[in-house]
Amino acid sequence: MIEFRFDPEELLKHELIVDKFEVAKRQIISAIKMFFYEWDVVSQHTLLGAAHQILCDISKIEGKSLSIKDSPLIKEDKRKEFIKAVNMPQNYFKHAEKDHKQKLIFKYQFVPFYLFDTIRMYILLSSNDPCFEMRIFLMWFQLRYPDLLNYPAAEKDLQKIRADTKNPDTFRILGQYLLEKGQMDIKE
Repeated sequence: MIEFRFDPEELLKHELIVDKFEVAKRQIISAIKMFFYEWDVVSQHTLLGAAHQILCDISKIEGKSLSIKDSPLIKEDKRKEFIKAVNMPQNYFKHAEKDHKQKLIFKYQFVPFYLFDTIRMYILLSSNDPCFEMRIFLMWFQLRYPDLLNYPAAEKDLQKIRADTKNPDTFRILGQYLLEKGQMDIKE
C-alpha cells in the first residue's frame, strides 16, 4: 500500500520561471478560453484585470500610453470618472475592506472590449505576433463588430462568413471549434 503524507520538499520541487509578458500572455489565453466556452465572466474579468494592469505598468515604464484608459480620445475632464468606471469591477473583485457588504451590478458585456484592449497592448508592448488564441479572438471581434474594428487584410474573408450567418452567437461557436482544432493540431 502506498503511504500518502505531506512532504514539504514536494512543494518546492517544481518551478516555473516566467517574465511579466509570459504571465500576461498566460492570463490572456486563459481569459480567451473562458470567453469562448462562456465560463464565469467574473473570473474572466479578474484574469484580464491582472494582465491589463501588468501591461499598463510596463506601458507607463516605457513612456507609452497604450490602454484605452490613457487614450487621448477620452476628454481630460472625464478621464478620472472613466477610469473609475472601468476599474470598478476589477477593484470590487479584488478587495473587500471598504465594500464587504455591498453588491455589484456587473455589466459584463464590456468584457470582450477589455479583452481586446488587453490583447492589443500585449502585441504592441511585447513585439510578439499574436498567438493562436489571440488571433482567434481578434477574428471573432472583427466578425462580431465589423463597424468598430478596421483590419482590411481579413475583411474580405470575414464578410463571407458574416454573409452566411444570421446569429452573431454563431461566431463564438466558430471560435470554440478553432480552439479545439488548434489543440488537436498541436498534439499531433
